[in-house]
Amino acid sequence: MSFIWAIITGFVLSIVLKSGWGYLLGFFVGPMLYQTLCNKLNQQRTQTNPTLYLTIVFEVLGHLSKAKGVVTQDDINLARHFMDRLQLDSNSRRLAQDSFNRGKAADYPLRARLKEIYIQYRFRRNVLNIFCEQLIQAALVDGHLDEKESQILYIVAEEFNIPRQQMTMYIKMMMGSYHFRQNGHYQNQYQDQHYQYQQNHQHQGYQGRSAQSDLQNAYKILGIESSAEITEIKKAYRKLMNEHHPDKLVSKGLPKEMLEAAKKRAQEIQAAYDLIKVSRGFK
Repeated sequence: MSFIWAIITGFVLSIVLKSGWGYLLGFFVGPMLYQTLCNKLNQQRTQTNPTLYLTIVFEVLGHLSKAKGVVTQDDINLARHFMDRLQLDSNSRRLAQDSFNRGKAADYPLRARLKEIYIQYRFRRNVLNIFCEQLIQAALVDGHLDEKESQILYIVAEEFNIPRQQMTMYIKMMMGSYHFRQNGHYQNQYQDQHYQYQQNHQHQGYQGRSAQSDLQNAYKILGIESSAEITEIKKAYRKLMNEHHPDKLVSKGLPKEMLEAAKKRAQEIQAAYDLIKVSRGFK
């Protein structure tokens, strides 16, 4: 579609400018006009249905719980834990609970609902990526994914036009985040204990089992191998921090209810990067 806009814009500019250069200019201006128009249309859609993101993420979470069989009290507690993590107010919490219950229905139209959110955010890939991360994070509250849960996550990837390999990477990254928190290394960004931990292990060469586990999880959080070069580490860190910058996410339409989880994810990325910097000895 952007190519068609390039041709049309080029044709119009060549007439207005009475020069063949106008046609060439259209190939640069046309796609930008197309992107701007699409962003405007999607902003309007977000404004007309501002609760779509929150609604569908909890519907799919309910569907994930039901996929394992009978929804247990543990599943309900996991959903409540995720609501607490998002710091939802009473109205948003009721919406999330109702959405979770709808997602448990045997005839829940998973693909149709995913298509709805994809249409609304398809030109804002950061938001769709955050959706995937938060969904995986919620599913991993119990520390593992079973086969049926994984199948649903890959259906999400299909409907969002996300390569299977990329979804696999997201799962690996969020699993690293889970274990990073479980090991007690990450609490809050810039806590004194966090820096004391770094200083204590800097002179031990990270030989302890717990420290080595934290370090391996830190690499997973950044989506890189432990053998990555320093330039690759820095590149991965900058990319992730840019994708999770609160101001940019808000401008792209991420609902305010989901912003707190995105901030915590950014803090985890920062903590993981700090840990890797200490272990590798670079600034």
